[in-house]
Parts: sequence; structure tokens; C-alpha cells
Amino acid sequence: MIQKLEILDENLNKLDEINNMSFSFENFKEINSQIEKILVDLKSNEETLKINKSSQEYINIFNNILNKIGMLETKILPKANLLASFSKSKS
Repeated sequence: MIQKLEILDENLNKLDEINNMSFSFENFKEINSQIEKILVDLKSNEETLKINKSSQEYINIFNNILNKIGMLETKILPKANLLASFSKSKS
């Protein structure tokens, strides 16, 4: 379970890298898809998470992930929405 959380954390780092470089909507969609799969996996293992949630390691990982998600949402969401609206208007 911790391994999946670490992979989620790594994918959040990749999103930040995409944002800091030339933003690519395709790369964003690919990484976002990977994150969604991990979150679905974690949701299916929710009972295991509840059992382990008091572990300090889990608490640290979750806090780190939540902080990254908040930061990335602020930085990336406006770009992603703008690019998505452009791609819809071209269709």
C-alpha cells in the first residue's frame, strides 16, 4: 500500500515538472490517467488504509500528497482548462 502512495507521490512530482517545463496537455493527460488509476486502487483498498491510517509513515505520506495536490491544482488547473477549451474549439 505504501508503494502505491509513493507512486502517486512520484506522479504528482511529474505533474509539477510538466508545469515547470513547456506545458504539454498530452503529458498532463497521461500522468493524470496514471494518478486516477492509483486513486481507484487506493479506494478499493480503503479498509486497509483505515487500519494503517494511524501509522506515522502513512500520515506523513498523506500530508505530503495533500500539500502537493493543493499546490498543483493552483498551478496547473488553469492551464489544463485553457488548453482543453482550445482543443474543444478546434473540433
